[in-house]
Amino acid sequence: MKSLVEVCKSLMGKFTSIHRPEDLLNDVKGPVLLHISDTPSEIYPFIFKIIDVLKPKYIIHTGDLADNVKLEINRDRIKGYSMLVKELVEGLENTDTKVYYFMGNHDDYDTVSKLSKKGTILEEGLLTIEELNFTAGHYYKEYPYKADFNLFGHSFEPCHYKNGGTIGLNGVLSINVIDLSNKRVFHLNYPIGTNRLRGMESKKAGL
Repeated sequence: MKSLVEVCKSLMGKFTSIHRPEDLLNDVKGPVLLHISDTPSEIYPFIFKIIDVLKPKYIIHTGDLADNVKLEINRDRIKGYSMLVKELVEGLENTDTKVYYFMGNHDDYDTVSKLSKKGTILEEGLLTIEELNFTAGHYYKEYPYKADFNLFGHSFEPCHYKNGGTIGLNGVLSINVIDLSNKRVFHLNYPIGTNRLRGMESKKAGL
């Protein structure tokens, strides 16, 4: 029996990688769910552009909302973290999009809950969206639930995978676009330099 690492490596080439959000417009029927994770503040404008182009009905952020602020080891930077998260939250919530925030190790629940006006703030768990089941959390985890998708971040591993009836998507590796009408998955590359801004240039890093 193949290990999860072997499975995800063999399937990586079967996912569709796209370089520009505009290239998806003819392929995606919608509704669209956008999955992002571990977002340094410098890439917020890029994320907002994607949202403007694709107009997702749902967004799931799997943690570390301002990933250039390592809050877990720098609690004295909470004020700067709050300012950056305010920018992100306002950008994500300025439409009718339903937003879910899963808290990462560099997030502060109280700060996010005060800043978010209509988002749902969670640690991990199961969601049902458009009759599809999603398990999600900051860390990769095998849940005791039957799910169509498992969304996570934090580390470069495991990569995207398909195991049984579950599609696993790592939000550190790419911005993941899910067409909820047919479960097709498209990947958008993060801007060049994103991993450096995350402090994760090493492919083994998980910060």
